[in-house]
Amino acid sequence: MRTLVILGGGTAGTMTANKLRSRLADDEWQIVVVDKDDVHDYQPGYLFIPFGINTPQQIRRSTHVFLKDGIELLMCEIRRVDPQARVVHLANGRELSYDYLVIATGTTPRPDQTPGMLGDEWHKTVGEFYTFEGAI
Repeated sequence: MRTLVILGGGTAGTMTANKLRSRLADDEWQIVVVDKDDVHDYQPGYLFIPFGINTPQQIRRSTHVFLKDGIELLMCEIRRVDPQARVVHLANGRELSYDYLVIATGTTPRPDQTPGMLGDEWHKTVGEFYTFEGAI
């Protein structure tokens, strides 16, 4: 049995897992998606929350809902990847060996890199819609 590990259960990670599950034989390939939690946000929808077009409930779902049968979802933080050994080390001490690895961990906004963004006015008079909290 060969193993494909996908780091990240967002849009890119779930799409990759589902496409490859359809193309790789179940009896030859194990597909494992690793994400820190079971929360899947449709990030483009964040923009519409402040204007009342979308509600938070429309944006946020369980990652399990989006994954086809035959895909394992592990919820754990990733500690590090050892590409030479082909092993992903998880925060709970577990090690995942892989034949192929896809890294689809997304992006993280960095308001701290723009002078004046952070401070007492953050999410009051200085806002953003790149995170769930900011959109709310």
